[in-house]
Amino acid sequence: MIGSPGLSRRYGPALLVCVLPLAASCTVGKAPDPPVIGSWKAGASSIQLLEGGKLGEVLLLPAMCRGDNSPTAVKFTGTWKYGKLQDAGTGAIVQLASLDGYLRCERYFQYGKGNNGEQLGMTGVDAGQEPFVRQ
Repeated sequence: MIGSPGLSRRYGPALLVCVLPLAASCTVGKAPDPPVIGSWKAGASSIQLLEGGKLGEVLLLPAMCRGDNSPTAVKFTGTWKYGKLQDAGTGAIVQLASLDGYLRCERYFQYGKGNNGEQLGMTGVDAGQEPFVRQ
């Protein structure tokens, strides 16, 4: 570059000094997993995401898992893993089954921060659903 026509010696080294630090600091890799492990609550519903992909206590309204529109929460069991949806960002993909075996679904909980602190927004349910907040 220093010997290129149109480039003076004065600008050649300056260009290299500016470009090299940028190139050296660029990294390509996986985004870190969101901090979803813990207990979360939204109204009468709650979910506990444990280490290793296990679920602790889970109480959800049946409508959150394609069930009836009942105000009484139902106990669920299942597993979860970190995930990312193209349009929704990072969070947790949760496989759920009611204890009676009647309801089964997969739900995505998008991690974010809002006015109330850390939140998990459950996708695939009524838009009026309030987000789960960390307990």
